[in-house]
Amino acid sequence: MQGDVLGLRADQSFGCLVFMPRFFPRYNFKTKMACPSHWKDIEDKFFECSICLDLFKEPKLLPCLHRFCKQCLEPLLGQAGTFECPLCKDVCKIPNNRIDGFKTDFHMKSMLQFIQLQKTFENKEERECIGCEEKLKVTAYCFMCKEFLCVQCYQFHLTKKVFAKHQKHVLGLNDLERKSLTQEKLASLVEAPRCHTHPEHMAHLCCCTCGNLPVCITCSYGKHKGHDLQDVANVSKEEREKLQKRLDELEKLKENVPSLTYKINKVNAELTSIVADTKAKWKTQYEDQTRKLKNKKEKEKREFNRFKAVLEERSRKELKELETEMEEKIRKIGEDYDRMIKIKLRESKEKEDIKRNGMENRELKIDEAMNKLDAVMNERNKTIEEQQQRKLRETQNLSDLCNQWVNKFENMSTIASSVLESHNHWTDAQCIPDIRAASEPLVEDLMKDFPEMESLSDITIEDLPVLCSDRVNISDNVESVVDLDVTIAFRLVVNSITSTGTGYIVVSGCLSRDHSFITVINRQGRQIRHDKIDKVKGSSLYPNRHCAALSRDKIASVCESSQVGVYDIHDGSFTQNTITYLFDDIKTLDKKFASCITTDPIRGHIIVGTSIGWLFIFDEELNFIRALKLPEVIKWSIDILYHEGVLLICDVERRAYAVTIDTSKPEAELLYKLPKPDIDGKTWYPRSICADRAGLVYILWYGDGTHIITQYSQDGQQLLTTKRTEDTAWCMATLMTEEGEKLLVATKPSGKMFSYGLTPE
Repeated sequence: MQGDVLGLRADQSFGCLVFMPRFFPRYNFKTKMACPSHWKDIEDKFFECSICLDLFKEPKLLPCLHRFCKQCLEPLLGQAGTFECPLCKDVCKIPNNRIDGFKTDFHMKSMLQFIQLQKTFENKEERECIGCEEKLKVTAYCFMCKEFLCVQCYQFHLTKKVFAKHQKHVLGLNDLERKSLTQEKLASLVEAPRCHTHPEHMAHLCCCTCGNLPVCITCSYGKHKGHDLQDVANVSKEEREKLQKRLDELEKLKENVPSLTYKINKVNAELTSIVADTKAKWKTQYEDQTRKLKNKKEKEKREFNRFKAVLEERSRKELKELETEMEEKIRKIGEDYDRMIKIKLRESKEKEDIKRNGMENRELKIDEAMNKLDAVMNERNKTIEEQQQRKLRETQNLSDLCNQWVNKFENMSTIASSVLESHNHWTDAQCIPDIRAASEPLVEDLMKDFPEMESLSDITIEDLPVLCSDRVNISDNVESVVDLDVTIAFRLVVNSITSTGTGYIVVSGCLSRDHSFITVINRQGRQIRHDKIDKVKGSSLYPNRHCAALSRDKIASVCESSQVGVYDIHDGSFTQNTITYLFDDIKTLDKKFASCITTDPIRGHIIVGTSIGWLFIFDEELNFIRALKLPEVIKWSIDILYHEGVLLICDVERRAYAVTIDTSKPEAELLYKLPKPDIDGKTWYPRSICADRAGLVYILWYGDGTHIITQYSQDGQQLLTTKRTEDTAWCMATLMTEEGEKLLVATKPSGKMFSYGLTPE
């Protein structure tokens, strides 16, 4: 009945009796442990397996300090070498002997022993007394006899010298009823562990070499000879000090968690605010443009009605004059009069029809613009909401990670509290090393930084296109000339220029044979950032670098030595991948390299043009999406622009084209050629392309040392304006300023940037 009643006798020598607090207090290391130590504060669910929801049976302890019944844990191991803890999801390595290799939680088994004793006492069960062998109500339990005692035998145990060694190991019913037992007192009732090799001997030493195993004097000359054998009190003191130090460290690091949570909440608030402000801004722009379009439509109608009224009044006067003349010469010009009447009426009708057709065509264009504006507004709202949800999911993942850390810390802190409150040397020696081992990954987690969190509120926000304007005037003269001081200082070669939603200008190009550069400047040309980038090792190409805006704070960039990347203009962080492998399957005798870049900011796509008539498409995480072959007529993309759902391409073969860009198809389809300038009889080559907010397209052409800028309609099929510019011009971009939109033109060798005003009519 001894071992059967408790079910723990075989493993008892390695245990100790300690108890967990009823609730999970936060540990204050400045005032030591603020943890209740009375047995009445034990929380029942602490002793329950989280899988079977019953009291632990043969509890196994994982490295993360979570425990489960042996029979519950075994089916979870599977065939792999590792598995996840069901509670904290930590990855645990499976020992060679599988479930038996996990450490048995003797600490928990000891606590379960007391729970069973407590229930026996509370229920006043009848058990056979070890002294008189009578079946009587339980009064006491002797931990050395490992059996129950009746009232008389209990008194006999406490008064007779023969049981002197037993007396401090006896638990009486009155002790429980007073509810004054502490964890330290309960731990002292348990008999000291026995030698793990010679269970008939009491343990006198602790073998630190073998994981703090209890050993007897005989073992010190035998199996454990030469090992690090110490007094268990010294081992306990050392282990407690190590644990205390680690808990102090964790407590300090845990202070970072509220800060991280605060940052997450702040990012979420900023994200929500930006989205709300953007929608409000778009709504204002939408209403403003709709009002202008409606006013324009009404103006057309008014002009037509006014013209019709004037025409009718003029016809009436003419008819009256003809009538007077007819009365005077009725006999002579009767036939001529009828003929002239018909001619005048027909002419009037033809003019009215011409004016009506023009008005109807203009109304149709206005209706198309309004429908297009509605579609853009709906698409923008859908896209920004998708971006918002994606960012919120990322912040939620960070919040879940913080909660996981807190839960791990609370679990470890609670276990540490229980062990330290027991004041049992053997408990310290057996349990504290496991606690310290489990704290290592938690320390690493709490020391992690999340620099990417600062950019979670960064979403792609663009103004609505200006569709109510048919024409945009380019200023006759250069409005400003800025010396790019970085170019002069470092003798850089400018390849590309772009602008961001934050008002900065980004210049990229070649720094030397082995390095490219990305430079951020303000509108006055003053350098904000300048970063040098190594080219791919082994590449024989010059590292000419091109760039395009991807979001408010980030640009996409590609180097001719085949590196594509994303650059943050604020902190200069740059993530890039080498894409030379994408050229391997394309067979051609021409040189293969990346030659230009553009972006679809709404979908987060990065589109790279090449020297061999192919496009490579990536997402904003630089994951390769697919390659598209361009029509045979396009040989080499000098510059590209994603515009209004199509791709505009400046080709080395003297033309500019519009092609489809459907990632579901293997090849792009040719839509049309953009009109080529015909000035001075020269052969013109396209060099750079960009578009303004109104959707008008601009191309920089060069021919025989002369450079011109052409302006096209929104679809690129009508050439509107041609303007001469600096002969050293190399690339273009547009920039929104407080004064309105500007057209920027950068020169390659002289290091200057010119600005032209763009004024909608």
